[in-house]
Amino acid sequence: KKDEFSNFSKKRLINNLTKKFNTTTIGSLAAFEDSFGFLWGHGKPYSDLDDDEKYYRNLWSEARTKILDLGNSNSRAAQNEVSQYTLTWNRYITNFYVVGDQDNE
Repeated sequence: KKDEFSNFSKKRLINNLTKKFNTTTIGSLAAFEDSFGFLWGHGKPYSDLDDDEKYYRNLWSEARTKILDLGNSNSRAAQNEVSQYTLTWNRYITNFYVVGDQDNE
């Protein structure tokens, strides 16, 4: 039973880390596209781009691929690192402390 919970905890952590890596990577790319996408005609079909936009679209495509590859590589490395540990999820624990005694107040 304890091993099952440990495996569940590890899988949960790996899933959460993967989501966070993906959110960080994709969110960063989206922020960059929002700020600089006008350079490569972000949202336009390639056939509608002028020469400068095509040039920057190609640069962005290469950079974007490298960023995604690096994010995926680091995500896998983090997953492999976590798999080397024995761990358990502490769940959501709330501790209540008694500050004083009602008789003394």
